Amino acid sequence: MKRLILFSLLAVIVSPALASAGEDGAAILKNRCASCHDLKGPAPQTIRELWKRDAPDLFYAGNKFRREWLVEWLQKPVRIRPAGVNYLRNINSTPPKSQKGKAGRKFDVLWGEVLRPLKHVKLNRAEAEAAADALMDLRPHYELVAGKKLDSKVKVTLDSGELLIDKVYGCLSCHQIEPGYGGYTGPELYTAGARLQPEFLLSYIDRPKNWDPKIWMPNMHVKPDDLQKIVHYLILLSKEDFDASN
Repeated sequence: MKRLILFSLLAVIVSPALASAGEDGAAILKNRCASCHDLKGPAPQTIRELWKRDAPDLFYAGNKFRREWLVEWLQKPVRIRPAGVNYLRNINSTPPKSQKGKAGRKFDVLWGEVLRPLKHVKLNRAEAEAAADALMDLRPHYELVAGKKLDSKVKVTLDSGELLIDKVYGCLSCHQIEPGYGGYTGPELYTAGARLQPEFLLSYIDRPKNWDPKIWMPNMHVKPDDLQKIVHYLILLSKEDFDASN
């Protein structure tokens, strides 16, 4: 009888660890991600719904992310959105004169260090692989990327690409192209080429509201040739040696 009781106690103690070790990717998403991220969709259809979103939607992750990036990021998460998903809560849109970017330019600034360090679940390698596989299976709205293709003949340099997204389309007012240089209201762009699929970039930059009807990002009416150049630039930029940790 004593042995039976001891065995039962050990089973109670050990079984949660075994369950955790045996979680497949879908279970990891359900148990560790679903409380913050929308895994089912649809995207917010009203501003009120958008305001409630505190983490990026993942229900179309398979159309959006590169699997290899997901595996690495899930093991060592770093901040991608300097002011968070709901940036209006965390920025000062009229920065003081002392807050300037390069060449005296001023950008929005954070209200202190309220968003650092990033608090996010960390997975081990096996868990990250499983979760990434599960995320890559989430592929609604495939028609939005179908037929999109990056033109390998297009050539761009870091200088010409920066000129295009800064001077022509004004992307730096919301996005950073290196840590600390650019706006805070959108996700940084210096890892975009490594974390996002080219087809998604082509589709999203062209018509962001096709993916997210109430998103803050406007349609900049990017010319087809410029769209190709911008995506090539983002891929090139992602190969630069920036310290993205914060």
